[in-house]
Amino acid sequence: MTSLSSGGFIKRLFARITFNRYKEVFDKAGYAIMLIDNATNRFIKVNKAACGLFGYTNEELQKMTPLDISTESEEDELLSSGKAEGSVIRPARCKDGRIIIIRVQTSYSEKFHVSLISDVTEEYSIRRALELNEERLREAQRIGHFGWWEFRPETNKYIGSEEISRIFYDETRDLSFTFQENIAFTHPEDRSYLISAIEDAIEKKKESFSLSYRIITPQGRVKAVAVNSNIKYDDNGRQAYRYGTCQDITETQKIMDDLIAARRQAEESDRLKTTFLANFSHEIRTPLNAMLGFLNILTSMDTNDEEKAEMVRLIEINSQRLLRLINDMIDMSRIESNSMEIKYTNVDINNFVSSMASSLNYELDAAGKRNLVLIPVTDTTKKAVFQYIDELRLSQILSNLVSNAIKFTDEGEIKYGYRISRSENRYTITYFVSDTGQGIRSDRLDDIFQPFVQYWNEDVPKVQGAGLGLAICKRLTELMKGRIWVESIQGKGSSFLFTFNTPVMIE
Repeated sequence: MTSLSSGGFIKRLFARITFNRYKEVFDKAGYAIMLIDNATNRFIKVNKAACGLFGYTNEELQKMTPLDISTESEEDELLSSGKAEGSVIRPARCKDGRIIIIRVQTSYSEKFHVSLISDVTEEYSIRRALELNEERLREAQRIGHFGWWEFRPETNKYIGSEEISRIFYDETRDLSFTFQENIAFTHPEDRSYLISAIEDAIEKKKESFSLSYRIITPQGRVKAVAVNSNIKYDDNGRQAYRYGTCQDITETQKIMDDLIAARRQAEESDRLKTTFLANFSHEIRTPLNAMLGFLNILTSMDTNDEEKAEMVRLIEINSQRLLRLINDMIDMSRIESNSMEIKYTNVDINNFVSSMASSLNYELDAAGKRNLVLIPVTDTTKKAVFQYIDELRLSQILSNLVSNAIKFTDEGEIKYGYRISRSENRYTITYFVSDTGQGIRSDRLDDIFQPFVQYWNEDVPKVQGAGLGLAICKRLTELMKGRIWVESIQGKGSSFLFTFNTPVMIE
């Protein structure tokens, strides 16, 4: 009996010792421990760390439930989404109203459950700050079209940020490709440049270098990229790794190209205008000096009637020349300022070509080229051909082209007129002026329609004019919804052709 009693006493003693040890651990634990009754959801027991964490006394907490220290903030959903296995992170409210972030790990039994709670407010703030910084960095990369990359020689692979994948693949994906694949992305014309630039930097032990080149994405888009590279070397001077940034500069490059083209165009325009002013002053003085000279001769007492008639003819020729030059300048100015008025009417084309003959023949006579013949060409199979067009501007274009042909043709013939073609139940008139002159070099065909440009070479002496005639023809043709072009064989002659996209009627 005594033995049994002593055995029970020893068990109770060990049980009390174990309980006291657990109680000591419970009370002195560095993190909060809270026992919650499953039936009432009230705190059964809390330790000192729990009281210190939430700012309540033990007695106050034992009258409360977990709902009393919860908070209904907008962050709830965000925090609850951060669950780890066996634990949850959520906000809680302290007695003084402060909101803290806690990690709660709970174990359940039949009658109660135990929650181990730790304050992760600072850790959470740091993590959120890092996440925000990463988010801002991604957004900055997206806006600036640049990203980071790294290359490791031991793996022979590049890795990079999301924006790098958008640059190379036109979509967000994991970026990992080999050095050879990177070269394959590069535009074929830029591959040797890229390889030699990288090899040169490594050979010369450069710590950094920059280069720009073009890539072609899997979708076939051509992009210009600017790459800044940094190289780290090991103790033996070998490349350890490379890293840097890559930026899509396609739009920037386009703007730069446009600016360069605009600058070149402005410089060319300035050069042409300077040349024009020099020619224009000469072209004005020449007929004026001639007319003044002829007037002096006319007023002298030594001229007979035949000589006076010749002087009057020459004065008239130079007057017409001067008038044409001034009219060309006025027309060009009106075209450039978009103040040229186009008046459409139904023009009888056969009558129009016939009416042009007398003035064009007069111009040929004035040029004194007796071995040159003007031949009008019309479609004699049609009774009447009409086109909805500005007759005055059509006359101006044809006159300029014939006048130009007379200047550059010494003998042979100049044909002018039109041809009719039909397609898809629609008639089209193609006007033309063809000559048997020296022709135009193929490398000058795109230039001759530019303002202030005159054409001549070793075989063709410089002729009179300010270089505006063909430019005016081109602008007038475009104003009337048409186009003009030239076909020429050097040494055999040229043909200027133009059409208008306006209605044609045949009777």
